[in-house]
Amino acid sequence: MILNALCEYYDLLSEVEDSEISPYGFQKVKANYAAVLSEDGLLQDIISLNQLNNNRPQTFTTPTSMKSSAIAASPVCDNFEYVFGIAGEKGEKNISSNKFQAAKKLHIDLFKDAESTEASAIRMFFEKWDPNHAWENENILKHYSEKGKSFPGNIVFRLAGKVEYFHQNEEIKRLWLMYNDESKKLEKNIIGQCAVTGEIGPISRIHNKLQGIDGASTMGASLVSFKKDSFQSYGLEQSRNSSVSEQVVFKYGTVLQQMLSNNEQRIVLGDATTVFWASKAEQTYVNVFKCILSNPDLTQEENVVEDIKTREIVKTILQSGKSGVYNNVNLDPNMKFNILGLSPNAGRASVRFFYQNTFFDFCSKIKMHYEDIKIYAGEKGKENIKVSSLLYATISSKSRDKKINPLLSGSVVRAILTGEMYPQILFTQTIMRVKAEKDVTQPRAAIIKGYLVRKNRFMKKEDELSMYLNEKSTNPAYVLGRTFAVLEMIQKKALGEELNVTIKDKYFASACSNPSLVFPNLLKLTQHHLAKIEGSYWNKKLGDCLGLIEGESFPKILSMENQGRFILGYYQQTQKNYEKKQVNKEDNNDGNN
Repeated sequence: MILNALCEYYDLLSEVEDSEISPYGFQKVKANYAAVLSEDGLLQDIISLNQLNNNRPQTFTTPTSMKSSAIAASPVCDNFEYVFGIAGEKGEKNISSNKFQAAKKLHIDLFKDAESTEASAIRMFFEKWDPNHAWENENILKHYSEKGKSFPGNIVFRLAGKVEYFHQNEEIKRLWLMYNDESKKLEKNIIGQCAVTGEIGPISRIHNKLQGIDGASTMGASLVSFKKDSFQSYGLEQSRNSSVSEQVVFKYGTVLQQMLSNNEQRIVLGDATTVFWASKAEQTYVNVFKCILSNPDLTQEENVVEDIKTREIVKTILQSGKSGVYNNVNLDPNMKFNILGLSPNAGRASVRFFYQNTFFDFCSKIKMHYEDIKIYAGEKGKENIKVSSLLYATISSKSRDKKINPLLSGSVVRAILTGEMYPQILFTQTIMRVKAEKDVTQPRAAIIKGYLVRKNRFMKKEDELSMYLNEKSTNPAYVLGRTFAVLEMIQKKALGEELNVTIKDKYFASACSNPSLVFPNLLKLTQHHLAKIEGSYWNKKLGDCLGLIEGESFPKILSMENQGRFILGYYQQTQKNYEKKQVNKEDNNDGNN
């Protein structure tokens, strides 16, 4: 189903005029340098393409590369090890004679009968170049770096005084494509029925390695791969066990690589590099989805990719829902939309999730997610919290390794896009992190609120939780959390805001888990604090909270869900405590201004 959807998207883009999608037999290649040759094959100059392209490599369309895991060169576009026979990292100056010899043989064999000036120039270059003297060449030395890899990326060629690159030359392209075809024939192609299209044709032995998956090998990761004999059957080698035709492999690999290389269609959620596309070649769907999922609170003043139109559409969808989509934006709510999340797994790409639905349904589910987790956090708080902020909220703020549990990220995204329950592990890890650090941030409070709200909805229970403090709630755990926030505020009013240690630092975790062990002592302690505060406001506030607790004793143990309610009550009461208020003199100058 995934490969089928990707092939359909490739076919869609290939029909668009001026599309950047590569035709069959070609691919997009990034190059960092351009070598300038004379007509007799002498190196005249090496130009940094990065400097000409805002410190980024330039992308070219070339025939499919001949590269493999073994030593294998590719014509007129390769790295410095093959082209010049040199390599090195952090000050090293190595010579790669074996790779240079492979490239030399390829270019001489490929262009021995070529007639174009470009083909003759590249052939003569390899005939004359000596890698043993490469480190003496001034054109190479001017780009040499002692910090990292000496010459990262690929290098392309052009003639002195010319603009066209060698890989754009018609004769070179023709010979290159012919060489690729001959190479495939030597592989003893197996003819079979493609599992994706149902058509009879050559079955691909290897699938494309994909670049752009966060955490994957620098060589790339394959979506389909068979590398051990135990995974193979019926005498088939490698990926021929998957029965996918070469044309399908090219289509899905090309369009998937394009999306992975395009920041407008790619976001990272936890360990999952996520790409998304609509069944229509219109960029607005992609822009809106990325903005609404990754950062819906973007403002016009921020330096962002999304334009004003995108932000307005996102705002409309989040505020108006379906009616807003129909009335105010020119989008089809029933447009089929696809979301694919990939994670690294050794040399392979694991599918973390894949969803297909209408564009409106995805937007509606995301809107519901933001409503479920929305929680007030003062003037500096976020209206809609990013998914990445929720995931990182489960990690220690002091941890150097900010690695998110891969199962967690996939489960959270699934809950958001399908409207299902948030994963239990998200809830429990958040509570454990709050108790360990005694720090209830807005994302952590949002997780707890969202989990409880969504669970109550699935169990068809009446929900007492909202974006703001609920002063009428009689839930014991929620009220105890509020009470603890009031006790902490009383301590600060009595002893000053700059306390080194507060009751939160000493008792929060215990109060959250075992209230009966902590609250009697805290109430005795707070009487001394109240005696130091002018007015009766905080004494009344404490009495109001205690009056909502039924029974004469505090609960001995709070379940995990009730610990969440305790934390939420504490957080929302704390936000209320620090709100600026105009207090009348009848309130006995409570000092809460």
